[in-house]
Amino acid sequence: MDVNDAVNRIYNEIVPYLPANIGKGLMQLDRLILCEAEEIRLRANRPVMLHYGRKDGFIKEKGRINSSPRDALIVSPEDLIECVYKICEHSWYAYQEDINKGFITIKGGHRAGIIGTPVTEDGKIINIKDISSINFRIAREIKGCAASIIKYLVKNIHDIYNTLIVSPPGLGKTTILRDAIRFLSNGFPPEFYGLKVGVVDERGEIAASYKGIPSNDLGYRTDIINGIHKKTGMEILLRSMGPNIIALDELGNPDDAATLQQVVNAGIRLVATAHGYNFDSLKMRQGFKELLDIKAFERFVILSVDKALKYHTTILDGDGNVIAVVSEIGRKPADYGEFDNGRIRLFPQIN
Repeated sequence: MDVNDAVNRIYNEIVPYLPANIGKGLMQLDRLILCEAEEIRLRANRPVMLHYGRKDGFIKEKGRINSSPRDALIVSPEDLIECVYKICEHSWYAYQEDINKGFITIKGGHRAGIIGTPVTEDGKIINIKDISSINFRIAREIKGCAASIIKYLVKNIHDIYNTLIVSPPGLGKTTILRDAIRFLSNGFPPEFYGLKVGVVDERGEIAASYKGIPSNDLGYRTDIINGIHKKTGMEILLRSMGPNIIALDELGNPDDAATLQQVVNAGIRLVATAHGYNFDSLKMRQGFKELLDIKAFERFVILSVDKALKYHTTILDGDGNVIAVVSEIGRKPADYGEFDNGRIRLFPQIN
């Protein structure tokens, strides 16, 4: 993505939801800082925080940012209410269900996380009052970031290995999953011809759909079901779309294991992600042990960072044996590049 495009997305798709003084401070920041922006956090009676390039900084007037909160722009409770109403297009009722879930996907696929004091009825959240924090998570689609691993996931021109992408939070597993879906859906002849992919986008982070339209490119042969539990979503996709591949983000609920086994037994391929630090850590988690016992996954993509802050992407087979280490770079795997003449330089595509 062009640096100008990345910055303009923030100007056009994030700033309109912010209070005027905070939006002005954000727009005056250095463009390369904005291009690396991942989160904008607003907390009641606390300074505005920007998370970018593995750093946190406090936004001040006239486009200044510093690790110290001194003289930073302060968010008032009224600012938070103003933000929520802008996000809801001034109709809280229309977005009530999303508010109760804790987030709203806005134009561009960005996600506004909202927390406060839940109002419950019969154990179910029916509203959120006294909004205390809003977190704008900036959607970042990096086409090509899965290029160095995709050939290890492909079995032949019409089939793939069931694959699990594993990493701690923040190393880019969802970004890589997203790009892998695009490759598998579109295909890259003559090595691989595309397959039908069904995506269960429970939290709206894969496709980042806004009013039913995906903001991210998941390929020509992809069908997406949004905002539904993985188990139910998989069952609906199997009944209605007949996918060759089902893709999921952040497995972890033990209740999903039985449905995943049904999917595998039906001959449907899986591409999914999970939190974890290594292959052995999965064996200790309820739900995964059952899947590992039946060798549901034939490939594991492990994203990691060592003590020297070097990032590694390691491909394992279904038994946990190393097949390849395909990257060792100075930034997290999903970033896959540096700025070069104002553009992101991607790592080499498939040979």
